[in-house]
Amino acid sequence: MTCQPFISSAFTRTILSHARQSGLCQDQLLQRAGISLSLLEGQDLHVPAHLVERLWNECERAGAGASFGCELVNGMATTTLRGLNILLDSAATLRASLACFTDFLPRVTNYVVAELEEGDGQARLHLRNADRQAHFFGLDAATLTLVRNIARRLGRAPAEVFVSVRLTPQQAAGQWLRSVGIEVLEGAHPCLSLPAVSLDEPLLGANAFLHQSMLRHWQTAATQQSRSDSLELARHWLTAGDQPIERIAERLGYRQASNFIRAFRKRFGVTPKQFRLGV
Repeated sequence: MTCQPFISSAFTRTILSHARQSGLCQDQLLQRAGISLSLLEGQDLHVPAHLVERLWNECERAGAGASFGCELVNGMATTTLRGLNILLDSAATLRASLACFTDFLPRVTNYVVAELEEGDGQARLHLRNADRQAHFFGLDAATLTLVRNIARRLGRAPAEVFVSVRLTPQQAAGQWLRSVGIEVLEGAHPCLSLPAVSLDEPLLGANAFLHQSMLRHWQTAATQQSRSDSLELARHWLTAGDQPIERIAERLGYRQASNFIRAFRKRFGVTPKQFRLGV
């Protein structure tokens, strides 16, 4: 099931917070980007990715320097990914941590897809675009956050962990990466390369109890989001076609139509039949 590209409201607030610290006018940026304050009020709300792309562009037009995205790293760690970072920090090994990252990144954004690839003695963490090319500010923030956090979890300097990092030509993160001794290459998307043996190294903050607790939380949240998305799809089917309600329930994985009707009414306040009739 697909949904429109989004970026979390928490990440969008991080962008705005740094913009204010940089002397940019938040109200003006929001107005020009077409983002309403209501999209930013909840912790788990989604902001359409094209609006966040507009926000990046407006920051650039308003005078944000090339390193604007690189400077978001601290905000990313303390605000945007706070809950996810606890899950990633407490995993037993780097492999388990990165598996959680690739699995649950779509809860933060589905605009960039993370993939871990192994071969030739190396592990490569790719950050590929799910849609069009993301703004280099966002790619810089994501790349440097990953480099710093992965090195921190292993308790080693970044240059001792990474073989190289590929960046898109527009990215400004290369200056910092080179300054800490990491080779920087050019590529179509960001890619972090490290020895494959590093994947099985234990993490400094490994905590089995905490990790399992956080894992259950994220799995439950993902299931709830999936159910919410399926009910949104049900609304589309009810509006766009004449499929029987029983058939829609079956397609969405409900064993009994009554369970689907109950979930739909709880979510939208009306039954599927009432929704279809416009009652």
